[in-house]
Amino acid sequence: MVRRKKKMDDIPNEDHTEEGIGESLSFETALEQLEELVEKLEKGNLTLDESLETFEQGMKFARVCSQKLSMAERKIEQLVLENGELRTKSFTDG
Repeated sequence: MVRRKKKMDDIPNEDHTEEGIGESLSFETALEQLEELVEKLEKGNLTLDESLETFEQGMKFARVCSQKLSMAERKIEQLVLENGELRTKSFTDG
């Protein structure tokens, strides 16, 4: 089975807002899209308007990735044995 990358046009209901993108894409897919946009910009074949639009889309994907990473960090908990009892400890507590 060949897995096809999601593109902006594949987002359900054509919701290309940050919220819509964030809800419909995994972190990995959003990161792939961001990498593709960076490659497009690095080639330098775009007009100024195309570059600005591509940059704007890239910023949306970058924010989605950042939000998803923050959510994942908040969900990560470590089980800690303290005084004979197991309790949860926030990942950032060290």
